[in-house]
Amino acid sequence: MDWAIVKASERFHTPSRGIESLSKEEHGLFFDAMHRLGLSNEVKQAAVALYLDFKRRPIGEYNADHKNLDIFLIASISLAAKIIGDLRTDQEFETRMFVSREKLVDAEERILKSFGVQDSIMPLAQIVFQLTRRQIEIMAESFSEHQLVASGEKEELVKRSYEYLDEMVARGVAPKMSYRGRAAGVMLNAARDLNLQISEMDIAKAAGFDKKSVTINATVIAALLKDEKNSTESTEILGK
Repeated sequence: MDWAIVKASERFHTPSRGIESLSKEEHGLFFDAMHRLGLSNEVKQAAVALYLDFKRRPIGEYNADHKNLDIFLIASISLAAKIIGDLRTDQEFETRMFVSREKLVDAEERILKSFGVQDSIMPLAQIVFQLTRRQIEIMAESFSEHQLVASGEKEELVKRSYEYLDEMVARGVAPKMSYRGRAAGVMLNAARDLNLQISEMDIAKAAGFDKKSVTINATVIAALLKDEKNSTESTEILGK
């Protein structure tokens, strides 16, 4: 676990954001999810803090009035697990929590967007960066399980995707691109570079997106990285 994740988890574990703040219904749903998914106590604490932090925001209050907070509680668990480093796939949430991938993705994005307008338990840019890295790892593991890549190829794919992500962040990626979109985009570009037999549809499915969205994100990222490369080359030429 890297330093940023450690500091984030420390901020999650505050007494004012404890399990006792959950309603009876929320408490039942939360512990049912923890039992079904077999998550650690650290993830439990982080998920509760993240959920309660979201719930007190205007969008959380709105959804509370409409009594549809269940999906946001599950999405908070999904996000917290990734932030802490407990990698879980969307399929696990689909099969064990009986929630559709589309609703889970939408709820995650709504939670993250709420962080963009108010102070939160962790800076938005840092959250998105860490979630993107976790999503890359989850997707690579999924490809390995489906025998789309060998062990060595998986490690190289993750490494190359990380490199692209770092370059992309340094260059200034569009802030509205979701963490899943970033992960899918850099991974598609990395897979192409490495000549791996991973299709756009494979990446789209692993990211929880449609093929068109993945292609668009990959194109945007490729253009961003190309501009960076051209800029670097121009600087080197001028310096000679």
